[in-house]
Amino acid sequence: MDTLEFLNLNSGAVTAISTVVLTLVTLVYVLLTRSISKETEMMRKAQTEPNISATSQSEEGYASLIDLVIKNIGLGPAYNVKFEVNPDFEDRLLICKLSEIGFIKNGLQYFAPNQEFQILLTNMAENYQEKLKKAFEIKVTYESNIHKPYNNTYVIDFSQQSGLSFGEPPLYKIAKNIEQIQQDINHISTGFTKLKIIRYTKEDIDEENNQFLEQFKQQEAERDNTKQAENERRG
Repeated sequence: MDTLEFLNLNSGAVTAISTVVLTLVTLVYVLLTRSISKETEMMRKAQTEPNISATSQSEEGYASLIDLVIKNIGLGPAYNVKFEVNPDFEDRLLICKLSEIGFIKNGLQYFAPNQEFQILLTNMAENYQEKLKKAFEIKVTYESNIHKPYNNTYVIDFSQQSGLSFGEPPLYKIAKNIEQIQQDINHISTGFTKLKIIRYTKEDIDEENNQFLEQFKQQEAERDNTKQAENERRG
């Protein structure tokens, strides 16, 4: 029996098998298309979604100086960004409380991708043990360009810096010394501190010269007496 005769005799079965195979191929194609479409949609969202982070980190080269870094690490811009700090944080290095800093107090209408704010929070070399207990939270709310809401809370915990070696940075020392010099100059210029001036007259100089000559003569006389006594002892 040749192939053509076999197909003629089993045409019904062949048609059924072909239909099943075609259905399976169509189903696989639909599933692949749906998967590709979903991945494309996820990529499109990822390219338009914002992601604002808030972290603490040491300044490069100076482990004791801790910065607060707020950055949009997403690929899309954020809108109507609001911040809440709880409990509020204040330190000698801050000009005001953290919640009163401009963009934290007033929020941001627009926060571009990769845009970053960096704030010097504190120096861990000062009151180290106390600052290890000064954790606080930063709550960030914002929207995407399609008004999708986001709500993130980050904990800023200085105990993460425990165990690091802290010392006063050289630039920090220089800054403090310059500040002290400026204060000294200001005191002098305002008359708060007066320079001490030692004034020498011609009579003072002559007197010092005479005293020097007298001391020299005495030393010469003592040397001559010692030499004469030595000669007499030997004679």
